[in-house]
Amino acid sequence: MKTKRRSTADAPPKRGRRHPLLLQQRFNEMVFWPTTIITALSVTLLILDPPEVAAYRPHLTIVLVGSAGVLILTLLFRLRAYACCQPQVLRIQLPFHHLDIPYREIQATRPAELFRLFPLQQQGFLRRNFLSPVLGHTAIVVELKELPWSRLWLRLWMSQYMLSPDAQGLVVAVPDWMAFHNELGEFKARSQYA
Repeated sequence: MKTKRRSTADAPPKRGRRHPLLLQQRFNEMVFWPTTIITALSVTLLILDPPEVAAYRPHLTIVLVGSAGVLILTLLFRLRAYACCQPQVLRIQLPFHHLDIPYREIQATRPAELFRLFPLQQQGFLRRNFLSPVLGHTAIVVELKELPWSRLWLRLWMSQYMLSPDAQGLVVAVPDWMAFHNELGEFKARSQYA
């Protein structure tokens, strides 16, 4: 009797999908329109060159270069910030840094609403403005045996809203939290047999 060879279509994927980080997307949305307007206004004034602003051309050029640079960086960082399950680690890719969390360090994962983790009334005005559009989303809290680095060091690289306030772990807010949670559970289970 012949045994069927396992096709590559049946083989489990080597890595999971890239799930964009909602908090990074929110930050990019806040920065996108003001920098776009400043860039467009600077270009318009430099092209039209009214006599009233002729003395300020060097300043406008600096503003244009700075705002265009910020605009390009926010678009690049939006693409660069994601969570992805890999064979032995959960990778949290941030704009300037990444965390590789071995599955053996993960004690538990659970869904939690962002508004329960970070109540709006406990936030200052600017933080409320930042958080309010994403508070209705569900995030995955990844409870760890220990954080990869100190909270202070992690705060240099990530938003405070990515650090769990009620457990030692990370808050991973992605658009499709169910798919991410299932994928994380599957890769974690698979890593125990690898």
